[in-house]
Formats: sequence, structure tokens, C-alpha cells
Amino acid sequence: MKKLKKIILIIIFLIGFLIIWNWLDNNDYFQADYKELTTEQELIFKWKDSDNENTLKERYRKHFVYNEFSFPRQNVAKVKLFENKPILGILTSRTLKKIYNKDFVKFCNDTTNYDWGETTWQTSESEYYFKLYNDKNKVVGKIYFCLDDCGMTSSTPFCPSMKFGGLSEKGQTKIEKLINDKTNWE
Repeated sequence: MKKLKKIILIIIFLIGFLIIWNWLDNNDYFQADYKELTTEQELIFKWKDSDNENTLKERYRKHFVYNEFSFPRQNVAKVKLFENKPILGILTSRTLKKIYNKDFVKFCNDTTNYDWGETTWQTSESEYYFKLYNDKNKVVGKIYFCLDDCGMTSSTPFCPSMKFGGLSEKGQTKIEKLINDKTNWE
């Protein structure tokens, strides 16, 4: 009976540890170094009472070209892909070959890869997410992709070039090709 109690306690402890570890990892607690927008910059992209969809789109468009709003606003030394599965996702990671890092960042900032649209989904619905790391192995960017059902994205830090977070047909095709082409990965 004592052995059974001990085994049950160990299992409960391990499950609790894995849940906490997964939560910390999802929030990049151990290694985050995001360059978020300032409060003043955030206000540029917030909906105002006098706005309509076109005025908000125009404000986004005005800021597409400014580096201070690009994704992820830092040098990227490594890009990793994860399946968005609790706990198991960490074990599924793949590292993009270094020669494709700039192309991936360029993809993220190319406005033609995104469409304007309503983003009523949760990141938990995405199949994949990418983490972008700097030279110090700190996470400087994270982007989720919901491909199968909704074609949506969500990024940290925020980037107006991604419009409201919907993938265009071109963008969806490109990201699916990148993910599925085994020659892109170490």
C-alpha cells in the first residue's frame, strides 16, 4: 500500500511539473527578449471611436515600411518550428537551416503574404508555431499559424505588416511549402 501511494505521488508530481514547465515554455519565461511596441506606438494601431475599417487599414499601411515596426525587430540567428501540442510540442521541434533564416523573416514582413480579415481564433487552434532566436539564444519572436481550418496568424511582437493576421492564399502556400519541405530543416 505504501508503494502504491508513493507511485501515485510521484506520478502526480511529474504531471504537475510537466504542466508547469509547459506553461512556462509557452510563455517563453526562461528565454524571452521581445522588443514590444511602446505605449505610444501601440496607440497608433488601436481602434478609435472615429475609425472605420478603411481608416484603420490606412494607419496600418502607413507603417508597413518602418523598421521599428518590423518583425521581430532584432537579428535572428535561429528559427525553430514546433507542433502546437501541449507538452509533446517541445519534442517535435525542428530547426530551420541557417541559410533560410533571412527568407523566413522576409516572409513574415511581406504584406502580400497576409490579407485583411477578422481574426476570431485562439492560438491553441494553430497547428504550428515558430520561435525566432537571437545570438544569445533568447526568443525574440514567436508566430502561430492556423493552416488547416482558418489561415490565421498571431505574432509576438506585433507587426502591422501582418495586417490583421489572416494569411493570403500566396502566404498560406509559401508557409505550407516551407514546413513540409524536409530539405529546409536541419
